Amino acid sequence: MAPFLRARPSRRAVRFARRVLPWRSCGTAAEAAEAVAVTARQSLSTAGLFRRGGAMLDAAIALVVLGACTGLFWLWWRQWRAGRLALARAERLSGFLLTLSRANRAVLRIDDEVTLWREACQLCVQTGHAVLACVYVLDGTVARRGATAGPAARVLENVPDPLDLTHPEVQASYTCRALREGRRFVSNDYVLDPLAGRWRNEAVVQGVRAITWIPLRRAGAVSAVLMLCASQRGYFNDELLALLDELGEDLSFALDNIDARHAREVAQREVAEGRDRFSALFYGAPLPMAIVSIRDRRIVDVNQALCERYGLQRAELLGAATASLAYGTLPEDRERFYQVLLAEGRVSDLPLRMRNRRGEMRDAILNAVRLPYLGEECVLVTSLELGP
Repeated sequence: MAPFLRARPSRRAVRFARRVLPWRSCGTAAEAAEAVAVTARQSLSTAGLFRRGGAMLDAAIALVVLGACTGLFWLWWRQWRAGRLALARAERLSGFLLTLSRANRAVLRIDDEVTLWREACQLCVQTGHAVLACVYVLDGTVARRGATAGPAARVLENVPDPLDLTHPEVQASYTCRALREGRRFVSNDYVLDPLAGRWRNEAVVQGVRAITWIPLRRAGAVSAVLMLCASQRGYFNDELLALLDELGEDLSFALDNIDARHAREVAQREVAEGRDRFSALFYGAPLPMAIVSIRDRRIVDVNQALCERYGLQRAELLGAATASLAYGTLPEDRERFYQVLLAEGRVSDLPLRMRNRRGEMRDAILNAVRLPYLGEECVLVTSLELGP
């Protein structure tokens, strides 16, 4: 309140009051001046209240506006963050779907284990965006590093290779447990994982924040483990792990396919080698030998000794029916030969008479065994003439 309103009315105020206020409303000029002062004080008090009330209203409005803006910003930030997380999740799934697709093609193309490990690691880094991919292959009591890829590969510089799986520290590691137990392990916060090994510090320095271990099987037994590292905490969610399990199954199928392919190649090679050995023995044998079809009793193949016995070329004998030849086994002995063959499955030292190319009858002994030849059931016949 102004000081002049609290002081005693001055003469000027009294004179002003006498001129302005009617004398009937005030007894004296002093009283009139006092009335003017009271009126002024009341007016100023009312104005002060209005000013204070307006300031409080402005502050309240400002707080409401600030709260609304803060809420809108928080909602926008939450939606933006959810969108970013959804986009990152979609990119991860898309990357590993592409990895899975290329791995499926590699299964049909790759025919050796070393190439399979190398391409699997490269695919996980290039399309799956892993910072480190590594395959450990079980070899007795040790685990050897089959392949490695990724910018964080320096993590493994101080890790021994091979890993001694009998060492107590290694036995407690996730890698050893995945090989031993045959199940998947995940550490989505490797920085704070109490089970992380002594190489955790180096992994953290190289940007590793999450790791998963996928077991790989060969003929149903665990033979390797695929270790994948990511640069984000919580990177391996359920959807991504389902894809990685499928990737592990595909790589396991590739191992079985490689083994089956190698076994088939070995079998084919053995068949080819056996055929070569048989051919050498058959064509070079000094005794007359023939391969005859059981179904139609036609000559499928002959050796040189048989051609020389009858004085014929090989082409003249191939495809001929045994019954149509004027030489060889007599008809009654031929039927007895086939009866024994069908009854016993083979013929051993069967005595009979044969006619040579000069028409002479000679005593002989026949031996025969059944065998498949060029996709047909045949019999290998060996004859030995007796006497001079």
